[in-house]
Amino acid sequence: MDYYPLLFVSLCFLNCTESTIGPGSRKSPSRPPENVIPSSSVSNDLDLSGKVHSPPQESLPPSDIDVLERNLLQEDIDPKSVLENYQSYCHSCSETRQFTYPTLIYITPWNNRGYDLVKTFTRKFDYISPVWFRIKRIDIKKYHIEGTHDIDSQWIQTLKEKRSDVRIVPRVSFEKWSTDDIHAIFQSEGEKQQLSLTLKNFLIEYMDLFDGYVLELLAHFSGPSKVVVNHILSDIAEHIHQIDTNSTKKKEVILSVPPLTEYFDKYDFQALSECLDGFIIMTYDFTMKEPGPVSPIEWMKEIMNAFLASHTGRSAKIFLSLNFYGYRYDRIIPSPPNDQKQYNLKHILGHDYIDFLRKHYKTAIISFDQRAHEHITVVYSRTMSNRQENSSPQILIFYPSLKSIYDRLELATKLHVGAAVWDGGQGLDYFFDLF
Repeated sequence: MDYYPLLFVSLCFLNCTESTIGPGSRKSPSRPPENVIPSSSVSNDLDLSGKVHSPPQESLPPSDIDVLERNLLQEDIDPKSVLENYQSYCHSCSETRQFTYPTLIYITPWNNRGYDLVKTFTRKFDYISPVWFRIKRIDIKKYHIEGTHDIDSQWIQTLKEKRSDVRIVPRVSFEKWSTDDIHAIFQSEGEKQQLSLTLKNFLIEYMDLFDGYVLELLAHFSGPSKVVVNHILSDIAEHIHQIDTNSTKKKEVILSVPPLTEYFDKYDFQALSECLDGFIIMTYDFTMKEPGPVSPIEWMKEIMNAFLASHTGRSAKIFLSLNFYGYRYDRIIPSPPNDQKQYNLKHILGHDYIDFLRKHYKTAIISFDQRAHEHITVVYSRTMSNRQENSSPQILIFYPSLKSIYDRLELATKLHVGAAVWDGGQGLDYFFDLF
């Protein structure tokens, strides 16, 4: 879908509005925004256009009221409002759910702030998926799970003390399999069984810690027959479900699904929804080559509706995915020919975004894209008052906001599906008020 030619992205910043969100099923009564009084010892700054910019204060501490009551869910926001509120989550609401459908959050060792955040907000999530493990074929009918050095049993114990029914479902990826290894498992039933038994026995070994898996293999096994991949997945699920847990809750198998039919379509969903326990639809990374939204909301609807049309009467959980990361596009200088890439791309996480706003709070403009339902942060090479109408942004950042996350949780509510977050350590603290 050709939603976002660069010209549209550039022009949208000229049309900032002051509208706020309308009434929603999860919105609490609002009140006027809190006033943050700048310190008298700090003087105001002027940008080159003569506009006054008071330096942002340090973020407010955790509060007794959530972001909805503080009227922070605005389309019209600025760097100052983000910088002065991003750490100010509602600590008295940290164990209260806003979103009523199933929730899952990934936690990664390389964004370890997520470990602490999920301890604070344990009750907001039904499933917590630490990204620890990879499974490899090491010899004929021999498989090994790597990553056990990352297991933090004390952290898991703390989570289960806070919420006894939270489900810890570590992600297991099938990365960097050789062609020979993939060929072997596709050709041999014995190889398939050993793979399933390895995963089963690992869960038995860590019976008290783990409640199942999130499996990520479709993108790595994209070439071979889908029928065989589905057979492998159903075999794994059958072995996992055989584990005696001495309780009414069985170990679960949840599949991570790329939003592309060459990997997974409604027929695959129909084939697997009877044996798997859930599907995480990876509704992000819509575009990355040229500046554009991470997950335009209409695209997310299309992806989800394609699965939901096949889901009638089935009990498997479906999760709409939310990104807590974004993308930053820096214009290439000097400008290349028009038929070549105009911007360099890199990931941006919450702490990167905050650092950027601190540096550029006088010149950065944050605008709400009404089509994508995402906020876009832009910096031009010259001030808005002096720049030419056809000049292109120097920097564009597509990073989540309270409004963009709220709108996607509203979409999930309307579709009666859950929400899965990638990943907890990449976001801003006050995002969690919305879950």
